[in-house]
Amino acid sequence: MNELLLFLEKYEMWIYISLGVIIFFYLRRLLYAWQEWRAAIYGLEKETAQHKISSALSVIILLSIIAMSEFFLVSFVVPIYPRVSIVPTATLDLLATPTVTIAPEQMGTAVAPGDGVVEQITNEGCLPGEIEWIDPTAEGVVSGVVELVGTVNITNLGFYKYEFSQMGSENWITIAAGNDKKVDQPLGGVWNTTQLIPGDYYLRLIVTDSENQELPACIIPVKVEAAEEGNT
Repeated sequence: MNELLLFLEKYEMWIYISLGVIIFFYLRRLLYAWQEWRAAIYGLEKETAQHKISSALSVIILLSIIAMSEFFLVSFVVPIYPRVSIVPTATLDLLATPTVTIAPEQMGTAVAPGDGVVEQITNEGCLPGEIEWIDPTAEGVVSGVVELVGTVNITNLGFYKYEFSQMGSENWITIAAGNDKKVDQPLGGVWNTTQLIPGDYYLRLIVTDSENQELPACIIPVKVEAAEEGNT
């Protein structure tokens, strides 16, 4: 739907021109058919002319409806429709997150991976029933290919994305994104941990509203373990 609206908006003028040219062509056919009908003497001639008139009118009406639909969508739907691009993998640049240092108000004292200590997180971004991780939960253990479950249920949702980072690192890697509300549901992608070094990581859920305002991120610590053979 998003791609269709963008196409209609981008080529609005060309669509009107194309429809206008076709309508003009069928108006001429309608005029000629009307003249044939008036000049016809025999019933078969009138019937043929009447068929041409009906066909031309049908096409003109259909094209007029298409033109009015184009005007309505571009004028009233496009301005209020969230312009969101779904990112199926972390390789696209559209939702790539720049290097970010975890904010002090969200994290406690940082520790290096492997110290055996889980950082304490005071995170106002995780709001039960609105923005939260369901599976895994904070300090949960994951391995292999993980289906991530959460809740993204704010009133004016624009889109959301979710990312991971190793503890002690300032780099966040986007896993996937979406723009549909979720309540205790899979977020639409999986986290493949098979190529990661086992240890402590963070999962971060970022939600943006329809005004393109980013809400405080919901971040939880998780531990990645090596997948057992046959379970990758």
